[in-house]
This record gives sequence, structure tokens and C-alpha cells, in this order.
Amino acid sequence: MSRLGQAMGTQRARKRRDFYPTIDRRAVPALLAAMLAVGDIAPGQAVRYAEPCAGQGDLIQLLQHEAPQLHCAFGLEYDWQDEGLHNRWPIAHGNALTLGAPDLAGVELIVTNPPWKREALHPLITHLASLRPTWLLYDGSWAFTKQAAPFHRVLTDVAAVGRLRFFPPPGRPLRLPGESDAAYRDRARKWRSMDPPDDCAWYRFCAAEASAAPPRLHLAVPSAREASAQGQLALA
Repeated sequence: MSRLGQAMGTQRARKRRDFYPTIDRRAVPALLAAMLAVGDIAPGQAVRYAEPCAGQGDLIQLLQHEAPQLHCAFGLEYDWQDEGLHNRWPIAHGNALTLGAPDLAGVELIVTNPPWKREALHPLITHLASLRPTWLLYDGSWAFTKQAAPFHRVLTDVAAVGRLRFFPPPGRPLRLPGESDAAYRDRARKWRSMDPPDDCAWYRFCAAEASAAPPRLHLAVPSAREASAQGQLALA
């Protein structure tokens, strides 16, 4: 992430182990609208998907509540997260890069929030797109960078999401003795900006639909401006 982006609050250094739980329900409407537009889902149709970078299972849990027509066939995680894993969706231990066609029998889509570090992300794009139509959630600026060029042929769709929070916003700081209202408001604003939201998009990759045509762009759709209730509870 750039120093300027971090200073402006639009980007920040990634957290250790690249663990960012998907708890913000604003991620879901854009995904469903784009899936519907491209024919990956249909009204009233149940679709089975795999989550190969499942972390603690937050995205699975979010989709279970917000998009019940999407049924998770299995979740997989290479770098198990210790915090509360046993209380979440059962996640198998494994490497997404070793998945093959037999593992995805009965699975129609891949949906995940992958590691954003490029050395991990780019091999995942190539491999997962070769198996099934794949929806990946990560930073919205990636599509406009040179590093995205090698993937243009398999990038079929970009669905704008907007800014997402991956952790519940911090509560109010304690008021200091003798602190003025103006000073407290300013300090509370800075406190809340310590963990700013990230600009995100859903990217659909599919090697079977490789083409020189530019990807279809799906604009953001209105959604609730808050983290999901289950996400809040999961991180409590």
C-alpha cells in the first residue's frame, strides 16, 4: 500500500497474516446483482459454491444470512485463524492451489475474499479461474493497474462495491478530565479513522469464457451502511 494512500486513509498497511474477515453486509447486494446479470444465479435458484480462502468462515456466514440461495459446499483455509475457529462454520485445512476438478463435483461457483498480497492473489486467480467461474472480493483499484493486464482475458466482470469495513468500527474513546467538547469530538474522529474502510470490488474470472473483450462493469447498488449483526457477534 502506498504511503500517500495510508496517510489519506484510503489505503493502509495490511494486517499480519492478511486476515480480513468479511463481515460488512454491503458486500452482498453488488455480488448478487452482478451474479444475476451474468446468469450465475436465477431468482429462486439454489446455487452451490466453494469458499477456498475461508479464514474463520465469516463470508460463508454472511452469505448464509444475506443470500440464502447461495449454499456453501465447503470451506477451505490454508492458514487457519486461531481466534474462535471452532465456533464458526467447519473449515477444512488445505491449500486452494491444490484444488482440482474432482474436489468441485456439484459445485457451480467459487466465491471468496482471497489474500490481497499480490504474490498470493495472482496464482489464485489463475488456478481458481481454470476450475469454475470465480468471484473474488478485493481492492477496487487493482483493475486499473499494470499488474492486472495478464488477467484481462479471463476477467469477465467487475462489480463495484464501494468502501467496506473488515472490522467493526471502534467505540467511543473515554473522555479525558477537563477536555472540551471540540477537543473530544476531534479526538473521537481521529479514533474512528484508525481503521478506515477499504475501496472494494468483486471480480469474476473464468478461463472457459476467456476473451479479448473488456470486462463488464456493474455499478454499485444501494445497501445498508453497517456491518452485519452476525459479523459483529463473531468478532465480539
